[in-house]
Amino acid sequence: MEPRTKIARLLLSLSTLVLIWYLLSLTVPHYLFPDLIMVLQAFKELLFQRNLLWNLLMTLTRVTIGFLLGVLTGFFLGSLFLYSRIVRDIVYPIIAFIVVIPSFAFIPLLMIWVGLNDWLVIIGIMICTAFPLVYALISSHKYIDKRLLEFTILHGIRGRKLYFKIILPLSVTHIATILRYEAGHSWRLGFVTEYLALSNGLGALMLYAYSTLRVDQVIALIITIGALTLLFQKTIDKVETKILRKWHLI
Repeated sequence: MEPRTKIARLLLSLSTLVLIWYLLSLTVPHYLFPDLIMVLQAFKELLFQRNLLWNLLMTLTRVTIGFLLGVLTGFFLGSLFLYSRIVRDIVYPIIAFIVVIPSFAFIPLLMIWVGLNDWLVIIGIMICTAFPLVYALISSHKYIDKRLLEFTILHGIRGRKLYFKIILPLSVTHIATILRYEAGHSWRLGFVTEYLALSNGLGALMLYAYSTLRVDQVIALIITIGALTLLFQKTIDKVETKILRKWHLI
């Protein structure tokens, strides 16, 4: 798709959203559904009166550190388990069980173990990122043609070389999909954890807006967290594209 076409469609989409927003603001009281001007004014208040940029930086730092630590831990453990079939068979059911548990369920336990500090968010995000990645890596061979694996093993490609030359490159798209999902989930988990337990960050700002019934600030913060999450996921897309090009898979 040409860049001009993409821009035109984006502008059309935004125009449609603004039009729907305007029509709704005419039919609903402003204290329940503020118009766009009120939300822009709320952004200004959050920026100059509630330290929006500082709180945004706090959330961004926690989410980024937690996500990166989760990715590193997931790749390390997943790669380690792939080398031993016995260990993989023992660990796989445990990993599968942890993956299906909602990440938010760990928050109360971490509040007790870690305390109400930055590490509460970081470790929570690390857990919600690492285990799905380990699960994806252990399951990665399912997404590869078995005949290809048998062919490479027949020609003496085994162990580390098989993993790094065949399994990992052919699993990049599947793993990147998991990472994109977990990137969005990391922001949601960090936001909710800040809302429940911390005194700063975007989640804490949301709690203040909710407690004072500032619907305009609530909407402004929803837009902010949505934009940051989208930017985070787009960054992963770019990294995935670069890796696929490096390995000549696109």
